[in-house]
Order: sequence, then C-alpha cells, then structure tokens
Amino acid sequence: MGKGFDFWPKRAAPFESAIEGGFDYLTTATYVPALLPVTRRSDGLWYEVWTDTTGNLFSEQIIQFQSTWEAFAGAAPYYTTIRVNFTTGSIVAYNGTNSDPTKNGSVSWTWNPLKIPGRFHIAMWLTLPTTGVLSVVPVITTSDNNPRALTAGTFGASPLPAGAMVNTSFGVQNMRAECFQVSQLYAQPSTFSEVTQEGTWKRTASLDVPLFQLRSIPNVSGSAWDVITEIARATMATAEFDSNGYFRWRNHTRWTTAPTTPDLTVTSKRELGKLTVTEEIDACRNHCTVKWENWARVGAGGPWVVEDRPSPIAVAAGATLTRTIGVDDDMLDPRAPRTATTDGIGSPNRLAIRASESTTSAAVIGAAEVQVTRAGGIVTLTVRNRGPVTFYYHGASLLSLIPSPSSEPVPSLWSAWNTNSQALYGVQTYEHDVKGWVQDGSGGRTLAEALRNAGSFPPPLLQQVEILPDPRIELGDVVRVVDTTGAQLQTLAWVIGNRVSGSGSGITQALTLRGTTTNGTPSDTGLTPDPPTRPGAPPPP
Repeated sequence: MGKGFDFWPKRAAPFESAIEGGFDYLTTATYVPALLPVTRRSDGLWYEVWTDTTGNLFSEQIIQFQSTWEAFAGAAPYYTTIRVNFTTGSIVAYNGTNSDPTKNGSVSWTWNPLKIPGRFHIAMWLTLPTTGVLSVVPVITTSDNNPRALTAGTFGASPLPAGAMVNTSFGVQNMRAECFQVSQLYAQPSTFSEVTQEGTWKRTASLDVPLFQLRSIPNVSGSAWDVITEIARATMATAEFDSNGYFRWRNHTRWTTAPTTPDLTVTSKRELGKLTVTEEIDACRNHCTVKWENWARVGAGGPWVVEDRPSPIAVAAGATLTRTIGVDDDMLDPRAPRTATTDGIGSPNRLAIRASESTTSAAVIGAAEVQVTRAGGIVTLTVRNRGPVTFYYHGASLLSLIPSPSSEPVPSLWSAWNTNSQALYGVQTYEHDVKGWVQDGSGGRTLAEALRNAGSFPPPLLQQVEILPDPRIELGDVVRVVDTTGAQLQTLAWVIGNRVSGSGSGITQALTLRGTTTNGTPSDTGLTPDPPTRPGAPPPP
C-alpha cells in the first residue's frame, strides 16, 4: 500500500510494532513516498525509533534509516543513510549517488554508552538549508531520560541538488525496534518531553514478539478487526481489548508453560454441590497437520498503469485536491506517484503538475505532497500544494502490479504426532488451515508441534463455573477457583470463556475454564477382561 508521510509540524502519535530478526533495509518497513522540496526550508526532518538491545546472543545489533531523493532535471538520485551500530557504539551517516551507502561520503560519531544493553530512543535531525548542504545531528536518549545531542555532521563536499523525497525505509538487525516514524518539525526537539513526546501520547497496546514471517500479505476482506482475528486464529495467538481499553496480542507460547501462581482468586457465588469436569476425546489432538503455503517463489505479474486524466485543476497554495480512481479487485495497491519529473503523465508512476492550464507550461516540481490510499476497488489520490503559488493538476499515472498466475503459493503440509498418546487414545487427527498467514516451512512446523504439544493429553475442562462477579477477569487469565463447601474445589485454570449477564439489579458471571495441567493418562487398573470364548464350549459346527 502506498501512503505518503504526513510531514506536519505536529508529530503524529506513534504506533507500536515489534520487528526482530534479519537485516532488510527496504522491506522491513518501507513507506512510499511523500514528496518534499529539499531546498529553501527552514525546518527539518526528524527520524526516530525506540530500540531495545537486551538479550543479544548473536551478531551485531544495527538499525538504519535511509531516504532517497530524486534530483530534478533527470540527475542521479541521492541516498542519505544513517546507520547506528550498538555493538561498536558507532553512528555513521552517508550521503551520495551510490545505492551502496558505504561508497558515499560519510561523517561518523562514537558514543560508547550505546554498547550497554538497554532501551534507547534514537533520533536524527536532518536539515537542508538553501545551499543544499545536508546536516545531521544524532539525538540519543537512554533510561536516564536525558537526551544527548551529538555534534552536528555536515556534507559540505557533496550538497544535495534540488529534488524531492522518493521513499524512506527502516532496517533492523538482531534487536527489537518499535515506533519508527518521520516528522517535519520547525525546530530540533531538545527536552525529554519534546524528544519522546512524553505526556502527549499514551501506550495503549502490548504486543508479543512476532514469530511468523510474511513474504506477502494474503488477499483479505472485511474490517481490520476481522483480519486481526483471522491472523490470531491462524497462529494460535490471542487478540483482545482488556477492561481498561488496552489492546493485547499474545502469541501461542503463552500456553506452553503451566503457571504456578494465579492472576486472581475467584470464589463461587454459591456452593458447587455439583460440578461437571470433562476431558472430552475431541480435545485430544495427537496427530496434527498444518496446511501452510510456500510463498518463496511467489511473484507479481507485469505492471499495470491506472491513469487519471481530468481537465487541468487549479490547486491554490496550501490547498488540497482529492481524486478517486476505480481499480480492479485483483490489482495490487498502486504506489504513490513521483513528482520530480518533466515528462508528466507520459511515464508510469508520475504526477503531472504545471504552472498553468496549458499542457506546454513549465512543470512545477517539488511543491506537491501526495498520498495514495485504497479501500476495495477505489483508490484515493490526495495532492497538497506545499508551495507559495497556485499550481495546476494535469493528471496522474499510478503504477500497480497484478498477481502472477504462474507463481501461486504452493500448498504444503507439516505434521507432528505423539505415539504415546495414540497408544492410549487412538489416533486423533486435527488439520489446521492457516489461510495464507504462515508462508514458510519453519512456521508450519512450529505450529504443528505447538498444536501437538497442547492436545496430546487433554486437560480437564470446567464449564459454567458461576462466580461472584469480578470485572478484573480477562480472557487468558490464570485463576484459582476456590469452593470450600460444595465441591471442595481449589484448582488453577486458564479462563477461556467469560460470560457476564444482568437481570434487574443482579449481575451473573460464569467462566469456562481449562485446567493448566492434565489429570494423567487413563488407566484400566483392577479390570479383568472377558475371555474370548466360554470355557468348555464346543467348537462351531
């Protein structure tokens, strides 16, 4: 999906994400593009991200920001890259026309506290005065809540020519990172509250570390919550809003270790004189198969161009123009068009902005900020005039792709089983369809083994346990159920169902509970099997 950055003076509240694993500069988190003039600006760009370097067991820990600037008049693009190496305590900024940042000019800093494992807020302040000389100021905040601005580094020998930002990407290696964003500000933040937005936003989500990699997002429909629910079902995770309004995502590992202490203790509303505890054979899963899809060779077909060719439309300075364009359902999301061009609508993925209604008037480059969003079969193109005078929108060509019919994902299976359970319960099969959300063999194996481990020996299930109402109870909590009179029950269990109902002034709360451990394996102790035939019976005629 192509969505431009919103470079407003006020920073947006950050989202929360968790990225861990291999270093991928361009696909870990790539944003396509908002186009911004790089000259004659008194403000700057503020790159920021929160990082956590604890728990490193492998290679170097690195984060990297990179922006690509498309120069006017067909000149070579410029690449501005900032790399922070926590292992060596170094920061290096590169700038030049080579796509390999190490072959461009650079400035560097060394700050040894980066080597100490912990949580950091890493920010970079980039300014581009009218001379085009790029200046970079690293701003680092540690757990002491004291932002430290290092000495500014400048690229006097390789100034940026006039141009527009094409894209910005973020990469991470062997650590966790969240809340990556880029903002356009009038002044460099300096205090703790300015740097971290302390007091202006509140974290409202808690996310576990992601365990399954995606090569491509499958085709989905419905609301965002429908998609979140589908991903949770496919990966054995849970997604929920708790009673305080916080969103919590927990992966399947939350069920792997039997808890020893409860989150809460609940007491029955009345004596549990009769309690049904079941260990249903349907809950036994000792041969589990996961239907995953191999997306390693999945690709896209040829490019498809969607064009918008209206009569020229005037866009006043500071005004915003919105256009809607219909697209086929099987087309992938179009990218935001580029504006640093003089050939206008004649090339793919271009925005034609001119000084007047005439098709031969001068191209206006770098004054338009663009954004592309999609909902179903409708693409919305937003063009904002960031320049001082009126310009004219002559149309756009949006570059899209279509799925390649010759490179569909390959259906694959991974199975895991428990022979000891099969000897006791028979072969109890279960097939789990991830519907495209697991795309490699390691993910399929992880899920199959998790399902096998969870279901080989079914734990007891306690249904309709009516308790004194307690609004603190959330799905997934571990509770200790206490009844000292009726059933003489005192046990630990997970909450897998929570029903609250009211009638008049009364409130009733009933839980469905899953035991944290099994009751052991079935045994035929004391039983004498019948002989195959009656003793002394004559043979059949």
